[in-house]
Amino acid sequence: MESFFDLHIHTKAGSSDSVLSPDELVVEARRLGLRGALVTEHNGWKRRDFEEFSRKHDVVLVRALEVNTDMGHIITLGLDGYASGFYRARDLRKAVEEARGFMIVAHPFRFLFDHDLFTRNILFEDSRLVPTKGEEAISHPVFKLVDEIEVVNGGNSEAENRFAQEVARALGKRGTGGSDAHSTQGIGRGSTLFHGDIRGEKDLLEALRAGAFTPVEGFNVGRTSYYGDLPV
Repeated sequence: MESFFDLHIHTKAGSSDSVLSPDELVVEARRLGLRGALVTEHNGWKRRDFEEFSRKHDVVLVRALEVNTDMGHIITLGLDGYASGFYRARDLRKAVEEARGFMIVAHPFRFLFDHDLFTRNILFEDSRLVPTKGEEAISHPVFKLVDEIEVVNGGNSEAENRFAQEVARALGKRGTGGSDAHSTQGIGRGSTLFHGDIRGEKDLLEALRAGAFTPVEGFNVGRTSYYGDLPV
């Protein structure tokens, strides 16, 4: 059984910049035919409250955090509470390893190609150092710390996503997909196809570690494109 998941969604239960209620997330995910979602809150959603909510629904919800670090935003599975003490990505890596979790660098090349003297991209702020090929970007230390790279992000430009895919290929990684939705608009625009039935956090972590998945775009509008079909 295949499982389509949106691996990057925020709700107002744990992200102050989101207007998406947990109930709206469930309704929209069910309407689209998503098996589930990784709920990547900025400020955290208490595990007990999250699990109480998720048990009520047939859509599979997995709890995560999107942590703001010195090397960009990193989606983390396995941590409890708000990761306020992990601004340094290296410290976050250590904590995630201890928790037997997983790290995905989110939208790593957002704003990379929109610059004058400096970019708004946190990995390559000096426009003179902006990489033009994936092989040039892989030297950044963040790619040695994370387990995966988000290569389809619903809030990114096509050029930003394509470059992330090129970098993932250069690193030999699969790449993940998520919408980065903060409302019902765009849920499923970026998603990930898992090659098996994902019934909860344990299954999701096992599939991520095994590389048994494919990033997808266009699921929300019924024009699904898979990683292998996407140009670079």
